Amino acid sequence: MRPTAIAVDVDGTITDMSKSLECNAMEALRKVHSEGTPVILTTGNVLPIAYGLSRFIGLGGTVVAENGGVVCHEERMEIMGDPSAPREAWEHLTSKLELQKLFTDNWRVSEVALRTTVDPQWVIDELKDFPVKVQATGFAIHIMQPTHCKMNGLRRIADIMGIDVEGVVAIGDSDNDVSMLKGCSRSFAVGNGTPAAKEAATDVVPGKHGEGVVQALMALGLI
Repeated sequence: MRPTAIAVDVDGTITDMSKSLECNAMEALRKVHSEGTPVILTTGNVLPIAYGLSRFIGLGGTVVAENGGVVCHEERMEIMGDPSAPREAWEHLTSKLELQKLFTDNWRVSEVALRTTVDPQWVIDELKDFPVKVQATGFAIHIMQPTHCKMNGLRRIADIMGIDVEGVVAIGDSDNDVSMLKGCSRSFAVGNGTPAAKEAATDVVPGKHGEGVVQALMALGLI
């Protein structure tokens, strides 16, 4: 059966580790989308960047941003995450150590994202008594409410789109992709994926980054 949609991570999946987009993945995803299978970008990045990226690739602008904290379809945006506790956690951290948020936090509305200049385990230990969870992706350290995850965002965007989330296939590489890799009935971790991502996925392809995305789409018979 053809998937109802493809949910694909951005950083490390359709980009390399320097965050450069891989053309093979973009071309393959554009082809799949143009032939009738919606492609949803699912990312820890903020909505303005994710929406622009989706439109410029040719995917229509449907995104799950901020690790599930924000969703957007046909210019309808919903904020799913509550930033109150993450912001209190940020204030606590900065009382202990001088830290920097990502530049994109100027537009972040549901969580807090730190630069990777601090040990993630220190952040986890410092916030153990706060009602938040901490996820490190290799690109940022995200502080969010405990129920905040990509799969919850994906369920909501499927509702808005009127598609069956059971038919969505996920592709990712990192620990923040685990919820959707595990939650979707079929999923792929690319070759550079973390151990947790590979364990959560139903399939692992050998290709890294964009090559892995192409291999996953080929395995699905979409290209």
